[in-house]
Amino acid sequence: MDSKNEIKPLAFSYRSFWPEFEAMKEFKNAGVNTVCVFAASTDNSLGKPYSAYPPIWRWFGKYDFESLDRQYDDVLAVNKNAEFICMIDLNTPIWLQRQLSLKGQSAECESFTMLSNACANPDWKKLTSEYLEALIEHLETRYGNRIKAYLLAGGQTDEWMDYSRGIAGRNKSLAWKEWLKSHGKQEVPVPSLERIDQAAFENLIRNPETEQDVIDYAQFTGDLIAETILGFAAQIRAIIPARRKIGAFFGYILELTDLRLVWSGHLEYERVFSSPDIDFLLSPGTYGDRPMGGGSGFMVPNGTRIRHGKGFLHEIDHRTPTYNYKLDEFVSIGWMVPWKDQAEADAGLKREFALAIINQASLWCFDMWGGVFKTRETMNLVEQSKKLWDKYAAMPLKSRAEVALVVDPQSTRYLNDLHPWISRIYHDTRNKLNRLGAPFEILSFNDLSEIDLTPYRLLVFPGLFVITPDKMALLDKYVFNSERTVLFVYAPGICDGRDMDVARIKNLTGTAFRTPGINTVRMDGWNAVYAPDYDEVTPENLKKSAENAGVSIYCKDAVPVFANERLMAIHMSQGGKKTITLPCDCNEVKELYTGQLIPVTDRCFIYEFKSPDTALFECVSREGTGS
Repeated sequence: MDSKNEIKPLAFSYRSFWPEFEAMKEFKNAGVNTVCVFAASTDNSLGKPYSAYPPIWRWFGKYDFESLDRQYDDVLAVNKNAEFICMIDLNTPIWLQRQLSLKGQSAECESFTMLSNACANPDWKKLTSEYLEALIEHLETRYGNRIKAYLLAGGQTDEWMDYSRGIAGRNKSLAWKEWLKSHGKQEVPVPSLERIDQAAFENLIRNPETEQDVIDYAQFTGDLIAETILGFAAQIRAIIPARRKIGAFFGYILELTDLRLVWSGHLEYERVFSSPDIDFLLSPGTYGDRPMGGGSGFMVPNGTRIRHGKGFLHEIDHRTPTYNYKLDEFVSIGWMVPWKDQAEADAGLKREFALAIINQASLWCFDMWGGVFKTRETMNLVEQSKKLWDKYAAMPLKSRAEVALVVDPQSTRYLNDLHPWISRIYHDTRNKLNRLGAPFEILSFNDLSEIDLTPYRLLVFPGLFVITPDKMALLDKYVFNSERTVLFVYAPGICDGRDMDVARIKNLTGTAFRTPGINTVRMDGWNAVYAPDYDEVTPENLKKSAENAGVSIYCKDAVPVFANERLMAIHMSQGGKKTITLPCDCNEVKELYTGQLIPVTDRCFIYEFKSPDTALFECVSREGTGS
């Protein structure tokens, strides 16, 4: 996939909530000189301070820059060559929440759990903007030549998530009325929580004839958050050198499920991705597919950020057997199950490093509360992965994906995220594609008319519930051709943006709503595949559809595969000798962690995987370069 411009990865870096100086030394010795510093003034979701240092933002216009400087200077005392990613805590300190409560605004400014409320509060935005500007000016003056990027952080877990269930307009804010006016809509009351928590069609999909206000309100709350991020980004952009990068956690459409998919505010990610003031996005690796055999993955649509020319930072916050799960004598995160032994840690970390390298992504090793990267074996792997990242991550190599999962945030606004199927639509479908035995990409619907779809033989639409006339014209022009296979699930096109009609499903797919099984209908120049529910969309059925579409299957096993023009990674829970089939000619492949060379015959080679294992291969063409 081509992007608007060449995307250069920012860094291979280290991060921890606490000052883990011994770990910093180990990472310095491994060649990792970029460190993320999170000088926080607020508490985490467990009610404990994020930072071991005193808060920075102490009062109106009063900032403890001595505490700020200590956090950076302590890193420099360990590594004199350190460069920084500055993570900026924009959440509301407890004193500010209490002070604004005197004005009757306490609920409207508690940004951690009620982000959209804070974003609708002019006082909160003004005070936070003043703090942000003072902080940036101080950091630029004292550490400017060492700063690589600023990372804007706010909302739940500082990932710009709203947990208020959409109550931003329920207090004294005029934001809802102003939003309606700016969109040419008639003024209506804020929809009740009872209406937000149900939907007309099978309690899953909203009918715009009777629920347009709820659909609009979902967009309104998301717009508030997107506009706030972009406002802060523009503010920083105006006072920093052009070479500094600005990033944000945002766009988690593949991860947020029950209670959060619609109302967290992340559905308006395309506005953030398209902004010239945002240089990169980031997210943890998915929490939903971390065990051995899982495929991991980014929480955001990778193809969309590439299309907009944005970088990506992959947060490797996975728990090794040595991680520290006790924050103090009372509070722990022991429920976060780690990989059980060093073998799983090795295979899992190689999978995460390979995912970043193949997708030209930045990364940080997130030590959280320490102990994650404690063993010598783990640090040897970090050092080796850093050298591989340095060599390969900046190469502008195109994806080898012939399959794409297409998400549609506009359709997603119509959903009731209390419904038990919410996690099945995108989150679970992505995890099933992780077992395809072939690489795949994730696109947004609006990408389809902007990129070259020629490489894609199979497009998977698990949530395309709303097809307006404009969207249908786009599908006809760009998707429904070239002998491509298009897989739809449940109720594709049931809504045209005005009303609902199940007859539209058969008109689109050639198969009536709820017809059991996997149904394939030959269309004019393309093939429509319809599954009536998400249980039918198994890894086996996805692989069968891919094979029938002519997709190159690298491995017959149900395993994750990442691949670009030169590199390929395969992760295995249960190893053994496996036959790997390549989509192109080459003489041999080199496994980059072991240095093993394997001959290729008729595009096939045999490799013996450990249990568990991740192998990262470089393909060598007949001319002696990458294939």
